[in-house]
Amino acid sequence: MAIVTTEKLTKEYQQGSYVVHALRGIDLTIDNGEFTALMGPSGSGKTTLLNLIGGLDAPTSGKVIVAGKDLGALGGSGRSKMRLHQLGFVFQAYNLIPVLNAYENAEFVLLMRGVPAAERRERVMKVLKEVGLEGLERRRPHELSGGQQQRVAVARAIVGEPSLVLADEPTANLDTKTGYALLDTMLELNERRGITFVFATHDPKVMAKAKRVVSLVDGKINGDNSK
Repeated sequence: MAIVTTEKLTKEYQQGSYVVHALRGIDLTIDNGEFTALMGPSGSGKTTLLNLIGGLDAPTSGKVIVAGKDLGALGGSGRSKMRLHQLGFVFQAYNLIPVLNAYENAEFVLLMRGVPAAERRERVMKVLKEVGLEGLERRRPHELSGGQQQRVAVARAIVGEPSLVLADEPTANLDTKTGYALLDTMLELNERRGITFVFATHDPKVMAKAKRVVSLVDGKINGDNSK
């Protein structure tokens, strides 16, 4: 069953007197449970595509359907609600809240949802253990390594049990060993929990772990390989 479908998706940006065609008619289907990488060089459109799937930006034309819902028909508040309840995000820059510790950063989504305190604690502690951060719950971001910070970001992304996690260059700021360890953690979550992961990346490590690689060049799909 498809969790993401895009139909004739285009995105254009005005850059001075020039029009940048970031996406040029993307038709893509991603099924539940996939572990897929969108790969391509800088400017290929992979991050733009990821942002449109996540409802962080709106297409110039075409459709994005996530979990059976047309994002264009939801409106701004509807897309915000979907991001809160059905999607998880992992960003290259971690995007952790500096004044909150690892536990509080991971808990933030559940607080926004109004989940009761006892349930929040149970779910956050379980997820932090799953991503290898047991014992580091009270450390703030500046007290954690880059790899540990990204694990907090993964914990935050999955604690709400989303249908889909979108990860934009999650290994870009990590050394090789730490990058592979993080990918192994996400792959295990994919296989054990059935969470769908979609990456935007040009990192060979991600492509090596991905079960499907969709390559983009100049805003178009020019390859789609499943392993």
